[in-house]
Amino acid sequence: MDKKDIKLTSSEIGTLWGQYMNGTAVEIINTYMLSIIEDKKIKALFENAMRTFGKKKKQIITFLKKDGFPVPIGFTDSDLNKGTKRLFSDIFCLHYLHIITLHGLLGHTTSISSFIRKDLRYFYDSCDNDGKRMYHQTTELLLEKRHFQRDPYFFPDENPEFIQGQDFLDGFFGNKRPLAATEIIAL
Repeated sequence: MDKKDIKLTSSEIGTLWGQYMNGTAVEIINTYMLSIIEDKKIKALFENAMRTFGKKKKQIITFLKKDGFPVPIGFTDSDLNKGTKRLFSDIFCLHYLHIITLHGLLGHTTSISSFIRKDLRYFYDSCDNDGKRMYHQTTELLLEKRHFQRDPYFFPDENPEFIQGQDFLDGFFGNKRPLAATEIIAL
């Protein structure tokens, strides 16, 4: 089989469709936030995020059209209530961008396993690289502005212990015990 003739599979179409829908939803939220943000550094990150997704959106459209699939309608400017008074602080917007970037990173990492075609694998690699870059930028700016919320510290016992009996499980059913570090991650 000629690699250039590989058609999109159902999982590839679904993944591209999902990224387009999620991306256009985030794009509308980012458009609103960009319109209210006053802090120059935060505004610059949002402008970068908007440019980056704009390029990705064009690539997704190209992939779909090339194989004869319609472009999803997605979210558009008609979903944005322009002129709405300010709802969020600049710092809230920065936290939002940080968290949505984390969700994007998870999605890109999962999505790459759906693709066989080289062009799509490299596309998702670039999405992942852009996401990692944005993650580092939002983290650094949150730290600079002293608004990065760190996980709680953990103070372990001096010696490791093996779980014996039901004591460890009793923590789930009434008796209290300290949380394990792996349980804190999930919170």
